[in-house]
Amino acid sequence: MNGQPETLPPQDTPKAPGLGWEEFSRELVEFFASIKLAMFLFLFIAVTATIGTVIQQGERPETYIQEYGENAYRWFLRLGFTDVYHTWWFTSLLGLLCVNSLTCFYKRFPGVWRSMKQDKVSVSMAFIKGMKQQAEVTVPGTKESIAQQLAQHFIEKGYRVLAKNEAEEVTLYATKGVMGRVGAHMAHLSATVIVLGGLLGSYYGFSEFGVCLEGQTYHIPRGNFDLKVDKFWIDYHENGSVKSYNSTLTVVEGGAPKLTKTITVNDPLVYKGIWFYQSSYGDAWDQVEVARVNIKDKETDKVLKTIDLEWQKEQTLSDLDLKLAVTDFVADFAFNSTEKKVYSKTIEHANPAVKLTVNERSTVQATPWIFYQFPDLFDVKDSKYQFELIGYKPRKYTGLQIAKNPGINIVWLGSTMIVVGITLSSFIYHRRLWTKIVPGGEGVTVHIGGTTHKSQIDFQKEFRKLTEKIRTFSA
Repeated sequence: MNGQPETLPPQDTPKAPGLGWEEFSRELVEFFASIKLAMFLFLFIAVTATIGTVIQQGERPETYIQEYGENAYRWFLRLGFTDVYHTWWFTSLLGLLCVNSLTCFYKRFPGVWRSMKQDKVSVSMAFIKGMKQQAEVTVPGTKESIAQQLAQHFIEKGYRVLAKNEAEEVTLYATKGVMGRVGAHMAHLSATVIVLGGLLGSYYGFSEFGVCLEGQTYHIPRGNFDLKVDKFWIDYHENGSVKSYNSTLTVVEGGAPKLTKTITVNDPLVYKGIWFYQSSYGDAWDQVEVARVNIKDKETDKVLKTIDLEWQKEQTLSDLDLKLAVTDFVADFAFNSTEKKVYSKTIEHANPAVKLTVNERSTVQATPWIFYQFPDLFDVKDSKYQFELIGYKPRKYTGLQIAKNPGINIVWLGSTMIVVGITLSSFIYHRRLWTKIVPGGEGVTVHIGGTTHKSQIDFQKEFRKLTEKIRTFSA
């Protein structure tokens, strides 16, 4: 001690352990396999699906502006709410769900697989005595005879049995219901299969709606073939309500018919992976079958004749020196002053009008529009007659949903997997029993233990009945 501070020798301070690759990969696997991540993904996918259901998808801008306003529509575009299922963030959610499902499978299934393949017959006595369900039963007889009776009983109960006979003891291993363990992992894997099938269909499939008229042929560019609507009709109940609506369709390829089928709701036509569903029907807005017209004398306003004009078929009225034909129809009349064209502004029959071709005395030729609701709106110059539309029969169109989904079979496979997996997991339980039969005294001692991954109460009952059965064994 000389008054100077004492200098302590330097000591090695322990370094904080670094995060190596093994630790990082283990943490990463734990994160992607966590149930919290799965619940988070399911929650946000459910919210997204709700948005995609409430907000109509793929509509024209004016539809959203009219319903939600212009500002809301701008936000919809930024967030992708007008096409939710093709946004990058929805695809990312599905991708994360796939990663979560595959990671759970990777983490848990190898242990089950090893359990299925591994020889479990070589176990110690301490292993059996350490089990939750275990018992010792002393019965008369040799170890071989008792082992044979016990193995036969296991087989009758549906167990698969492995045996190992040694000089000091006989060991039996019995197992059943291993598919119950596989079922849960199959259900995990099915989520990935369903998502992959959905993504495949979303990006490489399509869904369209077509309005088709009887007798017309339409080209299907995505399939490079034609579709002819041979017939469309509606069946009614006795009270007048619609029973069913049906279309007979013919696929034409290379100029030759390939397939003809009558489709109804839930019974589509399928050709080259393209499905044609009977979706709807309605009144055509651009054609009629028959128009009923009154021909009136201009001077007296007297109805001279009432005729039914078929679509685009000229009818001659010799007594009036007149030829008439219906050449056009619009359900909701509108006129484009820029292009000088008549068009139907909606598909509703709000302001119906037919276009006539009039040939009178070979000197008056005109093509007037006559209106159902405004019979005196237009006058044919130099004609003796006034034409009045008093009724018409519109043609019915058949509405076809045209879709192709290359991932549909994968989705069905995933759906089957989840049903099978849940069924296996719910009704089949993996049970294992180990038995050592040790000679001693006037008989043998049967040491038995067992375990199950589910339904512990039922297994306790089975184990108790098993020990009672063993007491009945004899030499």
